[in-house]
Amino acid sequence: MRNNQRRASARTRPAARAKAKQATVLSYEVPTEFVELPSRGAFYPPGHPLQNVEKVEIRFMTAKEEDILSSETLITEGVAIDRFLESIMIDDVDPATLLVGDRSAIMIAARISGYGSLYEVNLTCPRCTHENDMAFDLGEKEVRDRCFDEEFMSDNSVVINDDGLVETVLPVSNFKVQLRMLTAISQDEYANIIANAQDGNIVTSSLSLLIEKINDCDDRVQIDDVIQNLPAKDSRFIRSLFPKITPAVELKKDFRCKKCGHQQEMEVPLTAAFFWPR
Repeated sequence: MRNNQRRASARTRPAARAKAKQATVLSYEVPTEFVELPSRGAFYPPGHPLQNVEKVEIRFMTAKEEDILSSETLITEGVAIDRFLESIMIDDVDPATLLVGDRSAIMIAARISGYGSLYEVNLTCPRCTHENDMAFDLGEKEVRDRCFDEEFMSDNSVVINDDGLVETVLPVSNFKVQLRMLTAISQDEYANIIANAQDGNIVTSSLSLLIEKINDCDDRVQIDDVIQNLPAKDSRFIRSLFPKITPAVELKKDFRCKKCGHQQEMEVPLTAAFFWPR
């Protein structure tokens, strides 16, 4: 009787082990966090998923995102950061339509959650091209959002309308202009304008990129014609006002070249390499 029990027990033991093995399922729920947007969602047009949204939820970085950021193909095509943002953002948002400041805020938050706040990088001296080691504390970022300073906006006759455009009146021509904030798409356009500056149209092309409407007219032919004849004081007013009201995250540090002693304020470069600590 006892022998039969032992034999039965021996027969069932492998089956029990197999069942237990099947029941063991490995899983890991990726943590998330909320990131405050410098724009507070104020500059997105109607219908955009981030209009009037002050925070977005993102996933912590995983090995999957590291694959994206290290893909030579994606880096060469210039889409590594866009694919990375698509992967970590909970909401369905086209990364190319993110305002530049919001995009930077999300990247910095993701970098901190992935690798910590210390960021060590080699910066090239703009004078002698010597490579210098520098360390940034990403937790010391500053948010620039003077567009929400009511006194500043009132003093400069600036308002943000329901379409997410910045309205102001030019000092000489008295034109009412509506300006749009730069997204990743328009930032690339702006970079192309700078790269082709030898064409001699850098100022007018930049203004054309920023100005959405003049006196409620959105006809590009008419707008570009006005821009060509815009008083220089009006042109300078727009170009000096725009950086002050653009919501942004700033990561800057005083730089001193160890070789030639050149000093200037340097900003953290937010490229795919930003996510790879040394």
